[in-house]
Amino acid sequence: MVRLSSAQPWALTLRIAILFVLAWWIEDCLIFYVAWRQFAVVRLGLEMADKTHLMAAIGAAGTVLDACGRKLADAAGQGVAKLQAGFDLLPSHLRARAPFRFLAWCGGTLAATFGASATVNFGAGLLRAGGLAIRALVALTGGFWIANLYRRLNDALNRLFTLPTRFYSEAEAEHPAPSLLAADDLEPIDAPRGRGDGRVRRREYLQFFQGHVERIGIILGGGGARGAYQAGALKAIHEFLRDYSVLHKVKVIAGSSIGAWNAMFWLADLVAPPDADTAPTIESWWKSVRLNNLGDLPWFYLPLVSEGLLRPNPWRENFDATFGAALDEALGDHPPVHFYLTRTDGASGALHYATNWRGIADRVNELGKDRHPDYANFEILTSGDGDPYARTADSLFATLDLAPLFAPGAAGAADNSGALEQLPISLAAQVERCDLLFVLPLNFGADVADEPGGASVRRIARIAGAHKGALERAAIRGVDTVNRFIQRIERIEFGVNTMASANPPEGLADEALAGLREEIAEFNAEHKTLYLFTVCPAGRFELGTADFWKQKALREAFDLMYLQTKRELQNRFFEDIEPEDPHVVMVDGAVPEVDALPRPHYRRPSEL
Repeated sequence: MVRLSSAQPWALTLRIAILFVLAWWIEDCLIFYVAWRQFAVVRLGLEMADKTHLMAAIGAAGTVLDACGRKLADAAGQGVAKLQAGFDLLPSHLRARAPFRFLAWCGGTLAATFGASATVNFGAGLLRAGGLAIRALVALTGGFWIANLYRRLNDALNRLFTLPTRFYSEAEAEHPAPSLLAADDLEPIDAPRGRGDGRVRRREYLQFFQGHVERIGIILGGGGARGAYQAGALKAIHEFLRDYSVLHKVKVIAGSSIGAWNAMFWLADLVAPPDADTAPTIESWWKSVRLNNLGDLPWFYLPLVSEGLLRPNPWRENFDATFGAALDEALGDHPPVHFYLTRTDGASGALHYATNWRGIADRVNELGKDRHPDYANFEILTSGDGDPYARTADSLFATLDLAPLFAPGAAGAADNSGALEQLPISLAAQVERCDLLFVLPLNFGADVADEPGGASVRRIARIAGAHKGALERAAIRGVDTVNRFIQRIERIEFGVNTMASANPPEGLADEALAGLREEIAEFNAEHKTLYLFTVCPAGRFELGTADFWKQKALREAFDLMYLQTKRELQNRFFEDIEPEDPHVVMVDGAVPEVDALPRPHYRRPSEL
């Protein structure tokens, strides 16, 4: 499929243009076709201005400015005239030479430009241009007001007309109808699957999950609208873990920016719920999302000054409508999954994160002083003052950084969200001590050489993409480096134990051996082998970070990543997570025109 080389949401641009023309027409009608002096309030205001000599002061100020302008114009004209007269006094043979003719031309141009009448006309033109600019700004703001008022009126009417339906649905929810199936006839969500429904379980995978994995973590990076790729992979991972009955071993999910949004679906059990026909899912959300559902126009917008073109208020309403009470378990006293929403503080540049785990403070203290600064800035959402649900929403929208499309969230500016830890792997590896991580980055595989837009836009996109990609690569390489150190320590420990048993040391050698074993034990207490499954889109993408308006591309990106990740997990799971030789799965981000999907290509962490 040919990728449209455009990063501009044309539907939003057309909408703003229509609103601008409508507001300009209304403004013209109010200025030229309404006799304002007929209104008593206006007459009263004019009388008050006349009695307080306000109008006289304004008229005097205008007269003074006009006189000053004319004086400056006359002075400029007289100066140019003197220069012209001086040129006429020169001998004819000097005036005929090219340099003097050029000076004469310059003088004549200056005289025409800065003569009295020309200067007055130029000033009048500036005043008219300024007046039109002010009118244009008023019309732009008026158009935004029209859109916001229309949206609020539409929401109010929808709530009014759906009130009976919502009333009866809430009543039925309080007294649910009994199930037609007996409890013994119901199949559990994570029941073993067989060939009957197209799912096959491999014996070696079962043994691996039962014997080597106790804690599973999921790491979700940021990337704006490219989160559709991530959502598809997340659904495939959920089904994979469900088929092997290990969903209960998922203990950690950490995300930044759009990854934090996708994490909410996992916490609310909306990735692949049993009643997917009626409940919202991560797939239905990404395939039905519209830019109008995420942002509305501000009440006042000043180009090149305002922080964003849209406000995330509808997105916040979407959050409430999608999750509602589905996060009660995740925000309870004993949450089954610890979540982390990471962001970078715009003032200090320090890493901040919000979590539902009340034991995070004790765990940070256990890590020691050398690691404490990396995890010191945390907020426990389920303790302290305030509603945990509202605080979770605030923290989520604080990490959503989609400038300049969206203004900062209500919880504070989140400039360069996730800049310190684009993939918060360390929270799951060091803090939570996970055995297996599923990592879903969105940036380091992107080819941004042909980003759409103007030269400055392309340059900014390349810099931002390279920065985020470098952070993601560093995080994955860091895990590979630690695994290789663990392998070396294991070989050293084996050699030490073998030599010690063959020839028991005495004296100083025995003390040195004890110190070496102590160092090995301390290293093993801080680090352990971490299995890492990493899959990401690569090459040319169907989506840019702000392309929430590309509805077809969002659907295709979700399906593409879902199918490729599902096949990869079924066929090459062990090859990809092997600590001695791990591979990062790179899926071509462009959707092919034919049904056959190209085979992913693989890179070692050292090759990223």
